[in-house]
Amino acid sequence: LILLVLTACASPDRRYWGAESQTVTIAGRDYNVYRRQNGSRISVQVIRMGYARRREHVAILGAMRVAAEQATGCRVIEGSADGDSGVMDF
Repeated sequence: LILLVLTACASPDRRYWGAESQTVTIAGRDYNVYRRQNGSRISVQVIRMGYARRREHVAILGAMRVAAEQATGCRVIEGSADGDSGVMDF
């Protein structure tokens, strides 16, 4: 039961505490997107919600980028991605 409760929630890295957040759904999967702005620089953390099978991870990485762009209205800077298919920073 404890494992089920823990997998049903997500919280951002402490750098994103208090950041603007929204949920973006792509191909039936939800992503929590946390947006932080410092002057003209925008940083985004995307957290995949739910379990993913190994064969889904490559598509999820692309969807996380799309989720970041949809939530911010900005294009992701090439080479700025850091993380994996669970949590990604842009």
